[in-house]
Amino acid sequence: MKLSKITYFMAAVPMLLLASCDSYLDLEPKGRAMLETTDDYLGLLEEVSPNYDHANSLNLCNEASWYKVEELKNYTSPLRSAAFLWDESYDRAAVSIDNALYNSCYNRITNYNVIVSHIHTAKGPEEDKTLAMAQAKIMRAYNYFFLVNTYAAPYDPAKADNTPGIIVRERMFESIEEKGVQQSVGYTYRFIQQDIDDAINDLPHTALNAFRPDKTFGLAFKAKVHLFKREFDECIRACLDALAEAQAGNHSLWDMNDEYNRYAPQLLMGYGTDRAIDLPQYMGINDMIENIWKNAVQKGYDSSEYLLYQFGTTYNDPFPMYLTSAVIDLFEENDLRKLYCIRYRRSHETAPEGDREFASMGIRWNPSGMRMSEIYLMLAECYARKGTASDIATAMGYLDTLRSHRNISGKYTRLMTSDPAEALRFVREERKRELFFTYNGFFDMRRFCAEFNETLTKEFEGETYTLSPNSHLLTFPFPLKAMQTSDLIQNSK
Repeated sequence: MKLSKITYFMAAVPMLLLASCDSYLDLEPKGRAMLETTDDYLGLLEEVSPNYDHANSLNLCNEASWYKVEELKNYTSPLRSAAFLWDESYDRAAVSIDNALYNSCYNRITNYNVIVSHIHTAKGPEEDKTLAMAQAKIMRAYNYFFLVNTYAAPYDPAKADNTPGIIVRERMFESIEEKGVQQSVGYTYRFIQQDIDDAINDLPHTALNAFRPDKTFGLAFKAKVHLFKREFDECIRACLDALAEAQAGNHSLWDMNDEYNRYAPQLLMGYGTDRAIDLPQYMGINDMIENIWKNAVQKGYDSSEYLLYQFGTTYNDPFPMYLTSAVIDLFEENDLRKLYCIRYRRSHETAPEGDREFASMGIRWNPSGMRMSEIYLMLAECYARKGTASDIATAMGYLDTLRSHRNISGKYTRLMTSDPAEALRFVREERKRELFFTYNGFFDMRRFCAEFNETLTKEFEGETYTLSPNSHLLTFPFPLKAMQTSDLIQNSK
């Protein structure tokens, strides 16, 4: 990860971390006079810690619990508990003074706007200016995508232009008196798509590192925006373009069988089993077996699987975090994602019954970036929605390609159906398995509730909890600091 000019950001604008959304985007960083060369501007594309805090959204979408169940029930951390217990009576807006996701996204957008507004004045090669402009625009779009899918209602084609969205800055402001305008959800999505379209042709086949965007990422992100807008044919076209580009970008699906075939024979020979088993006779060897899968299996930031790497709430997310039994129960016995990443039993007896912790020390999970696997999942979903026998077969083919890389070869059942509803269910369940502990769980929850008018239910300690498709919990409230220094209209409570 090259961080050559990041000291500029850290030294010149620490005050931004304490500002509101409007403040972030009103003021050019004080150190802009230091930006002279194209290398200086390119340095603004990266942060020391590119974090996207979505811890509470993981609780809301019923993926994450907590290692102390009594703290969940007693609101020791109120926002976490309100999310996990689907508590609509709790006033989140009243206690959301500040918000890390909101702040960090707008801080990044400020840097991208500096590039977009001033890169033409830099000293350096024209190709560097073109590259900086393209990467700044695609990353600006990516951050607006996070903001609109967290702080505004889910996209509905019939209502998007009349649904209040977020503040969108298209450029650096001329003065600190200039205020931002809260745009509609529809406007925000059009702006995101325009930035993507402006950027794609000038994105590089291979980026400097995994934290900078390349063309495969740009095409996959373009597909994702189409998916969220329910533009399924356009999503398919962008996905196919991404697959065609992937080889040039050195991207490919990670075949988890490679590591399994390396270590399983040794375990079977030495212990008679390739996995920990929660029975008394295995107590002496379980930790040794767990150590192999949770430490020896390695996947770094620069994995060919990753199209763009971004952190979660911290740089080492999701470790340690408890995954709910609702997600764990979706995994088949021979699913290597479960074997490599999830403990065979809970290590805290105070955690909810049936939940287990993410324990891999070797796999960088990429909770806020994009993966190659998402392209296959998007293709499977779009073809399943088309509904013909041929399209459903195509959808199942894309699912099988992914699943054959995630399950022990020859020991999993290929999913087969001719029913469109069942095909879509298969896709949704595979998304939960593949993308758990990423932002996708919450974003998917929102878009499916909005599109299908779904009422969700879950069980917790013998009680049934319900979440309606129009619940305000599906939209997080703007932080009070942003409300106090702008003309934002609150979208949630």
